[in-house]
Amino acid sequence: MNLDHYQFKIAPDYHEYEFYSDGPRGRIKKMVAFSLVKWKGILFYNLAFGDYIDELNKLNDDSVSNNGDRQKVLATVATIVIDFTNHLPNALIFATGSTPARTRLYQMNLNRLFDEVKLLFQIYGVKSDGIMELFRTNENYQSFYARRILH
Repeated sequence: MNLDHYQFKIAPDYHEYEFYSDGPRGRIKKMVAFSLVKWKGILFYNLAFGDYIDELNKLNDDSVSNNGDRQKVLATVATIVIDFTNHLPNALIFATGSTPARTRLYQMNLNRLFDEVKLLFQIYGVKSDGIMELFRTNENYQSFYARRILH
């Protein structure tokens, strides 16, 4: 996938990525963090994304930047997921929005790019009843799992 995205810095262990959003509200530091989680015997990486607040040394996934560059920011997150799985190709990644509206936004972008995404990743959607299925563009999901397709 060749998406217009921001340049990013990568932590040595590939678990944290930072970049800056540039727009009418200024230069806003963003972070994507991958945390290893074990739940019901399954190991996966939780993807956290949001504004990074230096003073608190904390990622804020509830912030709303409205910096006019949403597509470029989301493309940057997608490019980061690709980079992360270049280094950890067997990683199972879990993602959901901090609100239902954000989850829907993420799903709309997955729908829009699905023809390209499905060449790189096996995507699963988790429905409101907790059932996980292969991602389908005409369904609504509460969360997503992705695993890199190894060629």
